[in-house]
Amino acid sequence: MPRGQWSTSPRRAQLPPDWATLCAQARELWGTACYLCAHPGATDTDHVTPGADHRVTNLRPACGARCPHCRAEGRTPCHLAKSSREGGQAAQAIRPRRARPPEPHPGIRR
Repeated sequence: MPRGQWSTSPRRAQLPPDWATLCAQARELWGTACYLCAHPGATDTDHVTPGADHRVTNLRPACGARCPHCRAEGRTPCHLAKSSREGGQAAQAIRPRRARPPEPHPGIRR
């Protein structure tokens, strides 16, 4: 059962049926070191460019929640941090902006 944000996200349903095969091919092509921090033994597969491009050339190994290096250093795993940052940027991009009236120039009297 997915937990956290995956539980309400449609993202998992958007992954191709051969996702496990694509992840294995990406690890075979790029190795098992995290492409973000270079620690060995990456457990997740990340899209380099956000979106639905599931080609192996757009997938790289990344530290997941079970990464012992991230835990030992007391930091958020690379994949989680990058996905969270991208999600925040996407949400901010669609958030409506508050329109402020332009301020008059301070040197012009009214």
